[in-house]
Amino acid sequence: MLRTAVASARVGLVESRLKRPFITAQGRRESTVNAALFLRLGGGAQGYGEASTSIAQKHLTPAALRGALEKMALRARGRDVRSWRALVDEAWARHGDLSPAVAAFEAALLSALAAEAGTDLAGWLGGARRTLETDVTISASNDPRETASAAAEAAAAGFRVLKVKVGGREADDLARVRAVRAAAPKARLLLDGNQGFAPAAALRFVAAVLKTGAEVELFEQPTPKADLAALAFVAKRCPVPVAADESVATPADAARAAAAGVTAINITLAKSGISRGLEIAAGARAAGLPLMIGCRAETARGLGPSVHLALGTGYFTWCDLDSDVLLAEDAKERRAAGWTRRGRFASL
Repeated sequence: MLRTAVASARVGLVESRLKRPFITAQGRRESTVNAALFLRLGGGAQGYGEASTSIAQKHLTPAALRGALEKMALRARGRDVRSWRALVDEAWARHGDLSPAVAAFEAALLSALAAEAGTDLAGWLGGARRTLETDVTISASNDPRETASAAAEAAAAGFRVLKVKVGGREADDLARVRAVRAAAPKARLLLDGNQGFAPAAALRFVAAVLKTGAEVELFEQPTPKADLAALAFVAKRCPVPVAADESVATPADAARAAAAGVTAINITLAKSGISRGLEIAAGARAAGLPLMIGCRAETARGLGPSVHLALGTGYFTWCDLDSDVLLAEDAKERRAAGWTRRGRFASL
């Protein structure tokens, strides 16, 4: 068998508990069950990919993600990963509605190919950096004590940027921001609307937050993903950059968002995978738009491809790669991640 042919593949489920409930405008979770692909090439190189479930997208169940990965793995056995593009295109054609599974399949192929070439995925993608700084997310709890506790814990761990989930009742959102400010007064803020605002309400909310004295760097997807006109309306009038997140899953989506007038774009591998993510990044950079990279509820190991993409390219102004911080993982699992977490820093 060729050294670069897929010799074996195994699919399983990975369950992890969250340190505290994770709440957004779309729902709540206390744990995550993800589907994982372990892949080995003929020469012994190994690859890994992990597909996270989603609060907002109810069809992304563990069973659905696992089933799709099993089908992709079966079709890949014996095939040469140097032809990874054909394998990935085939996966998108068959399982495009289960994008985290396709992204996990692509990550497993490319990480194995990089290992066979004697490097890691970050090196294969350009090796621009060895360390990056991440934010940490404060979920949309309406208990000010819980919010303050999470923000104080993040500040004590050295995080300088906090991403605050908003998009519910304006009074609750403002109370959450004030609780974060009181507990971590030096932190810079990102606001994540998770599609929860009408355009005028989004602008009113940002103005109210700025009046508190908060340093807000970004407002992420305040309006519904299908209403690009609403997102553009906010972006053109907002005093801080407005990022398209859920509105952008493909390079074509990114081109439409840029043409409409959004002022930043979030790339999340669970939506796009690595190669489409690179195409989105190329289009955004050509349009002069800064980039954010996000995540879902991946374990430290599952977050690895996103960390390696950010490090390999060096493209991202904001790194929202914090799912490992939010999960209660043991040290053994973290050692398999392929990267190291030291407070706000992610390093190779």
